[in-house]
Amino acid sequence: MVASRLLVERGSLRDRSEDWGLFDFLALPSPGDRIIAEHDGETHYLTVICVHHQPVAIAEERAGTASRVASASVAAKWTGSSSS
Repeated sequence: MVASRLLVERGSLRDRSEDWGLFDFLALPSPGDRIIAEHDGETHYLTVICVHHQPVAIAEERAGTASRVASASVAAKWTGSSSS
């Protein structure tokens, strides 16, 4: 499992992304993948736009000086919900 923050685009791509919080994925999705996510008591359908990776240098990890943890955020376009 990979925990990633889900950022959702619900209007124009110029609008601010909605941060839906952390979700567990079996593996990081690829652009174009369709995902289904539960949010605010509804089932939502999204299409992955991109994945933003925040890596940590291996040298920092080995030296024990890393001040952050490697992570990723999944940006996805909202395409509908179970109520729409």
